[in-house]
Amino acid sequence: MSVVHTISGNLRVVKLHFGNFLMSKNRRIRIWTPSSYKKESKVPYRVIYMWDGQNLFDDATAYSGEWHVDEAIESKDLSQFQRSVVVGIDCSQDRLSEYLPRFSNIAIEDLAYKGEKSIDFLMNVVIPYVEKNYNISKKREDISIGGSSMGGLMSLAAGIYHPEKFSKIYAFSPSFTLFKYGLSESKEQPKGLNNDSAFKYVINQYKKKSMKNQFKIVFSSGGIGIEEECYEYLKKLRNKLIRSGWSANNLLLLHDQSLEHNEEQWSHFFPKAYKFLNK
Repeated sequence: MSVVHTISGNLRVVKLHFGNFLMSKNRRIRIWTPSSYKKESKVPYRVIYMWDGQNLFDDATAYSGEWHVDEAIESKDLSQFQRSVVVGIDCSQDRLSEYLPRFSNIAIEDLAYKGEKSIDFLMNVVIPYVEKNYNISKKREDISIGGSSMGGLMSLAAGIYHPEKFSKIYAFSPSFTLFKYGLSESKEQPKGLNNDSAFKYVINQYKKKSMKNQFKIVFSSGGIGIEEECYEYLKKLRNKLIRSGWSANNLLLLHDQSLEHNEEQWSHFFPKAYKFLNK
């Protein structure tokens, strides 16, 4: 049976090496360019770096459906916005640790805090490669970072660790529940850690004077399963930042209580987030 690909625009897949990973040192990077992309264009393209690249563009590679990032950016609905190049970083079999930023000093079962290694890979290998080979802007205001679930945590971490590089963040369903309940992410699970130090850490970082209103951030959540609690986290996060001096115009919370913690939700919200971050 032949594999059916569902890609609009142009997708190039490369493998980049990073010796600091403990496994799968050659990582697959998916570089998507819109149909209108021209390397010789006088106006460089905006760029979005995103985690879980295998789930962004193609049903043939996605775990449980794709985000349809390519179709969204190519659509007439977003035609009035400057086109973006999107760079997806595939996860490895060590995803749970490599997408876990050190927002807390409390251990989560057998996971290791390897998120900084993944961000080092992004900053020191992926971004230099893309900036060298593609006609993209190097201006902070044209560079976004995004992801969902643990990728949402990683996107917030990238903003904290490298505020000089990113100005826009797609933080879809960030997994604060992982820190609180452990791998089960279930409040009915008696092994829950009851750890909200990670959530407080993120709030305190983004409340700093040097961070205040330096980003535009889109949060998203559904309302089914862990998404119900995710929404409460994000509502509280947005409200606390606004009370600390953030402008509500820089923070958008997208919510639909009928949606779950999956690609259907993130695909649904991506066009709205793209509009907000690029208008």
